[in-house]
Amino acid sequence: MYKIILLTGGGRLPDEVIKSLKKNKKIFFCIGFEGNPVSKIVLKSEHKIINFGSIVTELKKLNSKGYSHVLLVGNLNRPSLKEIKPDFNSLKLIPYFTKVLLEGGDNNILSYSINYLNKIGFKIIDLRKLIPENFLGFGNQTKSKVPKKCLSDIEKGKKILNRMSEFDIGQSLIIQQGNVIGIETASGTDKLIKHSHPIFTDGIKPILIKLSKVNQNLKVDLPTIGPFTVRNCCEKSINGIAYSANKTLFLNKEKIIDYCNKNNFFLYGI
Repeated sequence: MYKIILLTGGGRLPDEVIKSLKKNKKIFFCIGFEGNPVSKIVLKSEHKIINFGSIVTELKKLNSKGYSHVLLVGNLNRPSLKEIKPDFNSLKLIPYFTKVLLEGGDNNILSYSINYLNKIGFKIIDLRKLIPENFLGFGNQTKSKVPKKCLSDIEKGKKILNRMSEFDIGQSLIIQQGNVIGIETASGTDKLIKHSHPIFTDGIKPILIKLSKVNQNLKVDLPTIGPFTVRNCCEKSINGIAYSANKTLFLNKEKIIDYCNKNNFFLYGI
């Protein structure tokens, strides 16, 4: 049985992954980062909170103890260069990491991280294989079906998001009757919903479309939908969510589906 290192951040995902690992009796060790949220379940597990600058040293220590696989779970605040306090092992990486930070984009940083982890001998775990029960497939997944009149909006939104992928920006947009109401920025999906709501018009309700980026590395960066986002959509009169089938992580999936069924809200995989 291989041993797993969890690089943890904020949100519900670390909790769900840890519960699954414990249930399946997997051996794991958690690393949290200064300046980032650390959940109670992480603190109750074997863990260490470190500065980003000592990550290489800690990974090598764990590797010497038989830890061979890495999983990135949760949201991490991107550190500024002055916040990184590199030790001897990390110092030589600073010029490369600086270049990546200046280039911007989450994909650049994640790609660099993955390549480096592979280079020093770690394997990246695909979350879709670890907790497949948290993913949904193609088509309607709830009692409420996507209206036929909305299918053209979904197709248009999909084309727009796919074209946006090359610029490595938002994964979501809201569309209503052919009109794009808002596009996700760095502030996230829930801010998109909040800012779009005043612009909604009468008629067919709008749709939130949330998709993975083209060529996105799904081992470390999955589009994620949680109960709060679904509830927020319902409260703001959004009709449903179209998502990337088998590529979108649903946090507390059963609770989400139950809420959707009670509130005539659809989930549609494309």
